[in-house]
Amino acid sequence: MKQLLISDIVARPHLEYFNSMLPNQLDHGGRAGYKSSKNAIKIALLMLNNPSVEVVVFRQDYSDHKDSTFRDLIWAFEELGCPLKVHKNYPNGNDLWIKLPQGNYVHFKQMKVKDKLKGIRPTIPTNTINIAWFFEITEYKDRSYITSAQSGVMRAAGEWFLSLYEWNDAPKLSDWTYEFLEEMNDRPDAYTKKTNYNDAPEWQQEAFLGKPLLHEIEILKTTNPELFKSEYMGLPANLKGSCYKSFTRANNVKRLEAEKYVDIMIGVDYGGNDATVCTAIGILPNYKGIDVIDTYYHMNGKTEGTKNINAYCDDIMNFCQSIYLKYKQTITLFLDTANNTTMGMLLEEATMNPQYNYVIMGYLNKLKKRRGTNKKKSAIQERIDMLEIMFGSQYITIAPHNKQLIKAIESAEYDKNGDRLDNGTSDI
Repeated sequence: MKQLLISDIVARPHLEYFNSMLPNQLDHGGRAGYKSSKNAIKIALLMLNNPSVEVVVFRQDYSDHKDSTFRDLIWAFEELGCPLKVHKNYPNGNDLWIKLPQGNYVHFKQMKVKDKLKGIRPTIPTNTINIAWFFEITEYKDRSYITSAQSGVMRAAGEWFLSLYEWNDAPKLSDWTYEFLEEMNDRPDAYTKKTNYNDAPEWQQEAFLGKPLLHEIEILKTTNPELFKSEYMGLPANLKGSCYKSFTRANNVKRLEAEKYVDIMIGVDYGGNDATVCTAIGILPNYKGIDVIDTYYHMNGKTEGTKNINAYCDDIMNFCQSIYLKYKQTITLFLDTANNTTMGMLLEEATMNPQYNYVIMGYLNKLKKRRGTNKKKSAIQERIDMLEIMFGSQYITIAPHNKQLIKAIESAEYDKNGDRLDNGTSDI
């Protein structure tokens, strides 16, 4: 009998973490990245080696399991020498389950309704649920659905539990999965791995994907490079609606070199219910460019701590102080005209305090309505157009630590009416 090697049925890029027992395992990237086959084989092997282990597989729509995760697992058990029989080990209808000959089960669940995620228990009372496979998590509404699902299954876990997360990267950086990925990158009990189809050796690409698909991918690479980037390389792409198409990290995000500026200005957007943001910029000598030196960001309910308007005023002045201590230059402070009420009075009073004698309060002109235009819409679009020119000409350089600002620029997009989207998905 021929010996089966895991490396024959799991793509080479996934072998590094195949045996990992870290509680959180995140596999993402472009389409055809061998993620599903790896997770199916891993689950099947763990179940065959542990007869008391049961598994729950989650998809946004229950009906989508049948032609994806359900078939993947049946294939995986057969590859591992445990062929399953219809009616005996799995059904022919739409009420899905898998029962191994040794008695442990795979359960299939939806992620649309949180209340239906409660009370998931092993089919056999003496068994434990030790694995949850979260499939295509970009389909989920937000991260809270994963938390609800884990709460429903982990209490039946026993000594260990694995959460396997899998998804194709979303084209827009405003998608919640990017923030989830950042969170997990900082956790010691997790691994994160991005894998694309071309990370496997060519012979394995042909064996797993087939020549027709590889040919189609190569054609797409030249005929529609943005779609290729998004679908097969798992990269943010200008498929449609991006506001700042000329912005790239390679051209516009770099370490700052200037020690002195012609002028330093800080812009403030007081959010109230939204984020409160300060952005410090420096004008380079001879007006050769603009450096984004630093940013302040806080949003009640999202970042740590709850702050009122007085606390925000203190934070803004402390931010001004931090910039002054670094450059020893006078700072001009500008407040968004939409906020120029109570916050404007508080900041104006603060700048009169001798402690902040290096801060000068600046004043922005009110927007003027042009005949035949929407005042707010036209002004916002003019700012976008001007920034597009400056990003494209590399006139603006952003220090790399300003991650929230970079994310906001990359995720800013237009709605279906051509207006900049302002629904909380971006902090731009």
